[in-house]
This record gives sequence, C-alpha cells and structure tokens, in this order.
Amino acid sequence: MAPSSEPLASHTAQFMQYVTGYWITQILGTLVRLEVVEQLAGGPRSCDDVARVLGLEVPPLCRLLRGAVTAGMLVEAPPRTFALTPLGEALRKGMPGSMRGLALAMSSPGHWLPWGQLAEAVRTGKPRTHETLGTDLWGWLSRDPVLTEEFAEAMGNLSDEVGVEVATLHDFSGHARVADIGGSQGVLLGHVLKAHSGCRGILFDLPAVIPSARARLDAQGLADRVELVGGDFFAPGLPAAETYLLKFILHDWPDDQASRILQRIHESAPSGARLLVLEQVLPDDGSPSFASLLDLNMLVMAGGRERTVDEFRALFAATGWTLEGIMPSRTGMSLIEARRGP
Repeated sequence: MAPSSEPLASHTAQFMQYVTGYWITQILGTLVRLEVVEQLAGGPRSCDDVARVLGLEVPPLCRLLRGAVTAGMLVEAPPRTFALTPLGEALRKGMPGSMRGLALAMSSPGHWLPWGQLAEAVRTGKPRTHETLGTDLWGWLSRDPVLTEEFAEAMGNLSDEVGVEVATLHDFSGHARVADIGGSQGVLLGHVLKAHSGCRGILFDLPAVIPSARARLDAQGLADRVELVGGDFFAPGLPAAETYLLKFILHDWPDDQASRILQRIHESAPSGARLLVLEQVLPDDGSPSFASLLDLNMLVMAGGRERTVDEFRALFAATGWTLEGIMPSRTGMSLIEARRGP
C-alpha cells in the first residue's frame, strides 16, 4: 500500500483524542464520585446551584462540567447551566444500561496505575499489579468494601447489557438448574431466570460478594429461585447443574488456571451438561477488534488473555469439553457453547 499523501497535520485532532483519552476516563469517574450526575438527574441546573448543594467551589466545578460537555456527557445552555445528554444518563445509578460502575472502576488507581507500566508488561509478559498496587487485582479490591462494590457494579453493568440478549440466544427451558460461576451480583442469571420461568438458578462467587447478590436478587423477586453459594472456583466441589454460565471469567487467567476452572466444573457437571462462555473472541484474520485492546488489559491487570476460536477449542478439549458453536452478539461479546462429554 502506498504511503498516505495526506498532510500529517490532518491527523492531529485524531491523535489528540487518542493520547488524551485517559482525561475523559477521569472526567467520567469524577462526575460520578462527586455526585454531580445525580444532581443533574432531574433536569438542567446551574453550576452555581450544583456547587452549593455539593459544597464545592464554583470555578473548578464549572471547568469540570465544560470538560464533560466536550466528552459528550453534558450540554450547556449558557450562562453556566448544564444538563445530562442521553449518553450522560448512562452514568446514573440504577438506570437501565447504566455504565456508572465501569466509570468508577476504570478511573480508579487500581486500573490506571498498572496501565502506566504497559511497557514493562510487554517486556516481561507479566501483569503489573504487584509492582503498582502491592498485590494482585483481587487482593487490591478485597482491601476496601467500596472498591469491591464498585467492581461488582462494573461487572453488573456489562452483565445487564448482555443478559437480555443471552436469554434469547440460548434456549434454557430444558435445563432445570443454571449455575452462574463467578456470577457477581447475579445480573446475568437474573435475566435468564426472568426469561425462563421453569429454571432455577445457582449463583456461585466469593463469599464477600454474596450479600450484594442477595440484595439484588431480592429486589428482582428472584430470591426463592436462586441458591447462593460462596466459594472458590479453583477448589473442588462446585455445584451441579445442567447449564453453567461463565461471563468474563476465563479471560482473567492464563491457560493453566483457566483449565483448572474448567476441570472443576467438569468434575461437578453431569454428563451432557452445557457450558456457556461469554467473552470476546480474538479475530485470527488481522482485523481490528476491541478484543485486542481487552487482551492488553488482561496482560496488564491479571495475567490473563483473550482467545481465538481455535484457542478456545483446544482449552475445552484438554478439560473434557467439546466446542459446539459460537454466536456473536450485538454487544461485541460472543456466546461460546460447549458440552461435557461422558
């Protein structure tokens, strides 16, 4: 391909968007942390009024709000009156399709400190959490209940969007028990149960996560259909079910540990059980994909990885599962289906 004849200056604006992208991340997180978003939930308000209610200085708050206008979260109706855009509404707590938890998690030191050492992660092939946080990601989260809750909310944000689609992509009606392994607050499992009234659910996650999952399932009127189980998915004794859900679990781990999770599920699953893995799939044709960026995040944050279709097939085959199909979804995630052999 011949080099582009476009002047380099024509790319300046695009490069500026790329290299200042982390500014936008911090703007979104700050709008949530300072509770600015909730103050604007009822409609347009002046910067002066919001600053008074929140106990903030007016000039710096107005500067934040104007930055949020450029980020597409707010609109300004001069003089100094601001309102949420439809995109900004997604930062509100409890809204359908809310991305509030993701804004908090991605703008926290637990993410931006390790990413600041991407070069070392590439040089060494190892995550940078121990060097920057003093522990792995899970240890960092466990230090503070607020961090744990924010991360669980972020995972719930992703589950909420994909949950509706998964409940229609796969027919769960023939399966009495559906176990969501590492299911966080039960958002994905809740969508499945609401769409398939004949199913019962099992939510399995770390003991610290179970109380928030119980509260969320209670609020949805699903508590009597879900068994809540606290534990470690690397340990023996996972619950038995006809169908297992794994959303954004395997990609957190390198192959040896991902294999151990699949082996533990295989040990507890009856013959013919279904395994439904929800993850991004790396293209093997060189095409651009968000999965490639997520793959770097796994390198930096957890030492895990995204995988191609063939890599999933090999991982399953080594642990007693047979890949049966992959269905892409409009969210960018794919529903990867496998069956347990005898």
